[in-house]
Amino acid sequence: MPRILSIVLGAIALIAAVVGIRSLMSGGDSVAHVPAIAIPTLDKALPGEGEVHGGTVEFVRSRAETRTLYLKLGARSAAEVAPVAFGAPGKVTALPVQEGAIVEAGALLCGLEGEGAGARLKAAEANVARAREDHRKNTEWQANGWVSPARVKQSKSVLDEAQAALESIRNDIAQRQAVAPFRGVFEKRNATMGQFVQMGASCGVVVRLDPITFVAGAPEKQAVRVRVGAPVRVKLPSGREVNGVVEKVASVADPQTRNFEVKVTAPNPDNSIGVGGAAELRINIGMGKAHRISPNLLKADTQGRIGVYYLDVGGVIGFAPADIVDETVDGVWVTGLPDETQLVAEGQDNVVTGMRVTPVVRDTPAGG
Repeated sequence: MPRILSIVLGAIALIAAVVGIRSLMSGGDSVAHVPAIAIPTLDKALPGEGEVHGGTVEFVRSRAETRTLYLKLGARSAAEVAPVAFGAPGKVTALPVQEGAIVEAGALLCGLEGEGAGARLKAAEANVARAREDHRKNTEWQANGWVSPARVKQSKSVLDEAQAALESIRNDIAQRQAVAPFRGVFEKRNATMGQFVQMGASCGVVVRLDPITFVAGAPEKQAVRVRVGAPVRVKLPSGREVNGVVEKVASVADPQTRNFEVKVTAPNPDNSIGVGGAAELRINIGMGKAHRISPNLLKADTQGRIGVYYLDVGGVIGFAPADIVDETVDGVWVTGLPDETQLVAEGQDNVVTGMRVTPVVRDTPAGG
C-alpha cells in the first residue's frame, strides 16, 4: 500500500510541473520569439545603451599610410640662470658691465679692492720667469758636466716655490673678481660701487640664452614616443620658426600633473628669443601609419575625448580616440584607427556610440 501511494503522489507532481511550464509559454505550445536586436552580443550595443537609427548613415573609406609622425606640445622658453658671487670680502671698486649687456665667459662683472694685487701679480710672474730660465740653464749645464745634480735640484725647488706663490696670488685675485661663468646676458647687478661685501655676497645674475631651452609636459602615452636627439620644429608666437633638438625626456612624472617633462634646445645667437614666452613644439617621433582625414570628421564623445566615429562590426557605430600626428593643408593625420576603416561622413552629427545603422559608403576618401 505505501508503494502504490508513492507512485500516485509522484504522478500528480509531474502533471503539475507540466501544466506550470505550459502556462508560461505564450500561445499555448508556441515558443516566444525575441527580436535579435534585443539580444546583446559582442558586435551589438547592450539594451539601453544603443538606439536604432531612423534612417541611413553615410560613411567614407579611409586607408592608413606610412609616413613621418609628429607630436605637438605647448611649451615655454626657459634659460640657465647662474648667480655670480664674490669669493672674498672687500670693497667694490669695479663694475665694468651694465645690466642687460652680453658678456663672454670669464668676463669681469664686479671687482673688489685688491690692495696692490696687480703689482704683486706682475712681480710673481717675473719671479716665475726668472726661476724657469735659471732652471733651464742649470739643466743644460748639467748635461755638459758643468754643474752638479744638486744645483739642478735646487733650481727646480726655487721654480716650484715661485709657481706656487704666483698661483696663490692669482687665486686671491680670482676671489676678488666676480666673473661670468658662461656667455650670456648680465641680467641683474646686485652690487654697488663702494659697497663693502662679505664673502659669498651676490654680484649679480647671468642668464644663458644661447642655446635657448623650451620646456613642455607630455602624458605617458606621448612621452614614451619621444627620443633624445629627435629633431624639433619650434613655432614662436610671432610666427617665426626655428629648428631644435630634444635634449631630455624626464624619467619620472610630475606628481601634480602626471606629465613627463620634455626639454628642447634651439640656437639663439642673437638672444632674440626671451625667457618665459610661449611656443609650439613639433617633435619628430619617427615613422608610422596614419590616416589623412578632414578635420571636420574629428568629434568629441560623451567623455570629452577627441576622435572619430566609424562603422564597427554588425553595422554598429563605434568611436576611436585619435591622436593628431600632423596637420597639412590637405587635412589632419591621425593614429588610433585600424589600417582600413569606414568613417562617419561629414554632416552626420546625430550618431552616437552603439547605435545600429544602415550604412551607405561614399566613394570619396576621408581626406576629402
